[in-house]
Amino acid sequence: MAENDKILISFLNKCGIVFEEFDMINGLLVPRYIFTSEEKYNSIRNEIKEIKQIFSSSSLTSLQTSAVKTQKWPLLNLVRQILKVKNYNMKPIRKSAGYTDTGKKKYDRFFQIEKIKQIKPLKINLHNLN
Repeated sequence: MAENDKILISFLNKCGIVFEEFDMINGLLVPRYIFTSEEKYNSIRNEIKEIKQIFSSSSLTSLQTSAVKTQKWPLLNLVRQILKVKNYNMKPIRKSAGYTDTGKKKYDRFFQIEKIKQIKPLKINLHNLN
């Protein structure tokens, strides 16, 4: 495993996505509230300097110093962008959590991490077309 992958796995573990190798997270269901917590982001802020050694802040906007002011949930965006670079998507999912006392439906929100399907390039032989 590359050193950069170890740093990313350690960072994502601290964010609340617990795994040992990237192959293990396909299909993982993660609660959304983990990424919207301001306390969690503040506790992980020091780790972002290590991530900046791997990725440039122009490619991942959540690494920019202005991310705290310009983004509503910078931790959610950062995790999403890191997983996107590693060919994973975070698919939002809502599950019913019953009803409130007034009869309004409640939902628990999650993200399902899915591997992005790689499309293989099609090789066309132009010599046999005539």
